[in-house]
Amino acid sequence: MDQGIAALLGATLGVLGTVLASTVTSWSNRQQVQAQLQSEKAQWHRQTRRDAYSAFLAPASEAQTALKAAGRAFVGTRDTPEVERRLREAEDHLQNARTACAHVAIEGPETVERAARRVYTSLRSMQTNLLALADSPENTTHRNASFLEHHAIEVAALSERTREFTAIARKALTERTEHQSAHGRGE
Repeated sequence: MDQGIAALLGATLGVLGTVLASTVTSWSNRQQVQAQLQSEKAQWHRQTRRDAYSAFLAPASEAQTALKAAGRAFVGTRDTPEVERRLREAEDHLQNARTACAHVAIEGPETVERAARRVYTSLRSMQTNLLALADSPENTTHRNASFLEHHAIEVAALSERTREFTAIARKALTERTEHQSAHGRGE
């Protein structure tokens, strides 16, 4: 092989090698950028869900506290002003919880939405029971005892549903993290 052809062949291989290396490097960089963008998107989505879950749980907990206090105001001699104040306070928190529940429905998943709706339904049931008790005459001890017994059952059920919501929400956030780590990408 003559030196001119060898030089030309060497130069051609050098150019092809450089082009190939540049292509591989460019492809690799593009893959890294896409992976980073997917990771950031997944983190943003997880944070959005976490915020929605927290935004629901906070007013739901406040409503629960107000409703429990309203129930305690019925024990012994009824403290009507305290009952009314606590029921109004609970209504404000319930309105916020209802709005936040809609955000949970949007962010999902469906299991978390169902758990949030169960909490909200329990809160409304407690409120309805206490409003009925507030409308009953104060001197009906047997009727009041029945309402208060029902209220105590609702308090326990609500506490359980709140724990369920928290566990399901935590699991949904963790599963997303584990799924993305296992597959190396987001949705």
